Amino acid sequence: MSLLLDRPLVAKKRESSDNVPLNPTQAEPRLSMPDAEPAPRMEEPAWTQVRLEDWIRTCPIVNRNQTCGQVEALFRDRKDLECVVVSDDEQRPVGLMMKHKFFRSLGSRFGPSLFGDKSISKLMETNPMTAEADTLPQALIDGAMSRSEDTLYDAVIMTRQSKTAGILTVSDLLQLSRLLQREASERQIQTVRGTERMIANIHDAVMKVTETSRRSRESSDRIAEMTERGRSELLRTLDLFQLWNDSANRQEKSAASLLDKANEAFGITKLISELADRCNLLALNSQIEAARAGEHGRGFAVVASEIRELANQTKQSTVRINRQLTDIAEAAEATAADVREGRTGAEEGARSVRSTEATFNQLWTISSGHAADTVKLTEASLEAGSITEQIRQQLLRLASELNGTNV
Repeated sequence: MSLLLDRPLVAKKRESSDNVPLNPTQAEPRLSMPDAEPAPRMEEPAWTQVRLEDWIRTCPIVNRNQTCGQVEALFRDRKDLECVVVSDDEQRPVGLMMKHKFFRSLGSRFGPSLFGDKSISKLMETNPMTAEADTLPQALIDGAMSRSEDTLYDAVIMTRQSKTAGILTVSDLLQLSRLLQREASERQIQTVRGTERMIANIHDAVMKVTETSRRSRESSDRIAEMTERGRSELLRTLDLFQLWNDSANRQEKSAASLLDKANEAFGITKLISELADRCNLLALNSQIEAARAGEHGRGFAVVASEIRELANQTKQSTVRINRQLTDIAEAAEATAADVREGRTGAEEGARSVRSTEATFNQLWTISSGHAADTVKLTEASLEAGSITEQIRQQLLRLASELNGTNV
């Protein structure tokens, strides 16, 4: 469109030397403000650099009692003017006279004779759009573009504290709209790029989580393998303890059997000792009877003496046997005590191994569950990584499209 002029993002302020009344020679009654709705005000975004103050054009201000002929002379003298603002004595706008509408009225056959010496208030727009200079640009543009077709291309009167400050033309509004759109596009691009960076950071974090999950899974597998190996070693140790316990039981039974045999031998040696005592006593009686028999009993006395000697030797042998049996019994008892103590230790060791085996079983269960969780975490991380990569690609396409529309 030919009205779109290239301007810097923030235009320089225009001089306001034209904002003075035109020949205010006649007094004018004070008028109230027109009923036109001012442009709505909103809180201006902190990021925008467009300010209406920098775009306000200077415009001649005329009194409502100035004649149409005087205004015609002004328009013909200032061919660059698009309009004049009609204000009261306090510089408050009461109307707007657009140049093309003015000459359209005067261009009729009887226009000069009808309006030449009449007040400009006969032809002016009595309900022009006005806005304060600190109005939000987009709100002003929206209000101006929503006007009726008759006034759509009229200038907007800008005020400061209700006093005329200048005007904004439709060309200015279109250029402002273009700058605001450019700002919005740049803002969107910045937002998209910032979001893309955040998504990239999230993607990197997800990839790190995936790598950590993979390493955790490998560690879990190694822990499970070591746990299984330790469990197998414990089972073998438990089998050895069981063999030791069985051997101890057999040894204890053997020691008990040996004690029983020793006790039986004690009974036999006791019987032999008693028989030896009786033989000794009989031999002594035989010697006494042989001595009484005299010469006839001498041979019998010799035999009785031999029997007595044999009885004494037998008794001495039983004493030695008893002593040896006592030593054997004590050794067997000591062996049985050692075996019992060893068996008790083996049983305690077996209980400890079973407890450790239970711990290993729990560790195995936990490591298996952890391995399953890490598998799920890895799968979820990979899926999240894929999603974030898709989002990143979509953001890159969006940024490219925004760059294309922002040319």
